[in-house]
Amino acid sequence: MPELPEVETIVRELKPQIIGKKFWGVETRLPAVFLPSAQVVREHLRGLRVLDVTRRGKFLVLVLDKKMRLTIHLRMSGRLLWKNIPGREKYIRAHFSFTDGTSLFFSDVRKFGRIWLYPEKSYQKMTGIFRLGQEPLNPEFQLQDFLAIFSHKKGILKNTLLRQDILAGIGNIYADEICFQIRRHPSSRLENMAKTDLGKLFAAIRNCLEEGISHSGASVSDFVGTKGTLGQHQLYLKVYGRKGDPCYVCKSPIKKSVVAGRGTFFCSFCQRKA
Repeated sequence: MPELPEVETIVRELKPQIIGKKFWGVETRLPAVFLPSAQVVREHLRGLRVLDVTRRGKFLVLVLDKKMRLTIHLRMSGRLLWKNIPGREKYIRAHFSFTDGTSLFFSDVRKFGRIWLYPEKSYQKMTGIFRLGQEPLNPEFQLQDFLAIFSHKKGILKNTLLRQDILAGIGNIYADEICFQIRRHPSSRLENMAKTDLGKLFAAIRNCLEEGISHSGASVSDFVGTKGTLGQHQLYLKVYGRKGDPCYVCKSPIKKSVVAGRGTFFCSFCQRKA
């Protein structure tokens, strides 16, 4: 599933392409992708202009005039493509056309992705965005705010990093990378981590996410940018997907186990349990 850096990459690529454009229509062969319904989206989207493109956690939000919001969640395999790529994209689920003749395509192999069109006053509730926790890259979210949340938390480190109601946008890939950066095993207990550990955790979360954005996201599975190009961050991952490969620090083989119900990569020598 695309995580915060991948969705932020899409936001940054879409902004110069789509802001100011006016929707002409939408076509779909999979009506279930739209909420409240494909018919409602078709009836109300036409003529609306894109004012901005934003992100909340893993949700992409198009700010439209008339106080409307078009919200997209890519889920496991969704892609947004500014133009179709003949012969490569066989799973187009939605085609958005604009009055200037340009198009945006939503592709999704597994059919889990969703697209919502709701008024500004209700879109957060209808999409579930209202349940999300803090944005880890928000400049106003500082160390003292982080410590106020985590200092009294109990439980497994990786489980907590994956909880979207605490921090929005972190998924499996970046959780493993964050744990490696602070040299803690993903199954460490938060209540056993010192305040200095939590300070390192806060810095690592920001650093790992910002690195992912700087490399246009990680294409380890389905993710591509809006032009169909792969992200590059998979070339820089320290542990994720590297089972059996030597650790870049100690040369021990990277191991894989299950933590938080997810496949988890770590170095058993460098990463100690708290």
